[in-house]
Amino acid sequence: MMKVTHEGGLKFVADVRGHRVVTDQPVKAGGEDSAPMPIEMLGVGLGTCVALYVQQFCRARGIAHEGMEVRVETRGAPNPNRIGRFDLRVVLPEAVPEKYRQAIDRVARSCAVHNTLMHAPEVSVTVEERAEEAAAA
Repeated sequence: MMKVTHEGGLKFVADVRGHRVVTDQPVKAGGEDSAPMPIEMLGVGLGTCVALYVQQFCRARGIAHEGMEVRVETRGAPNPNRIGRFDLRVVLPEAVPEKYRQAIDRVARSCAVHNTLMHAPEVSVTVEERAEEAAAA
């Protein structure tokens, strides 16, 4: 389970297995721009997941991967406001043997975040009050 708490202003912190993940909004949106926006974290999750899968594939086959980059660009979409497209570029530090090019593409598309985005999960939201606050009201 992850727990998100308000840290003031437009800043929120998620506790993920004891790790702090901070989000904020740009100054023009009223935030302090001290951290990525929540919507940007989708690209972070996707890019790092793809990077992990490609790195593991390359390591297992002796393909150079130190210094690899995954570049993530997003394109917005309206109605409802959301990310409409992710464009990812996996940049490896050296030439990849031709026999592995298609496999690396398949591996990149098989990461758990990519699969989640391609097969949208159900999202349920429940609004609750803390028991002690509800009793005091």
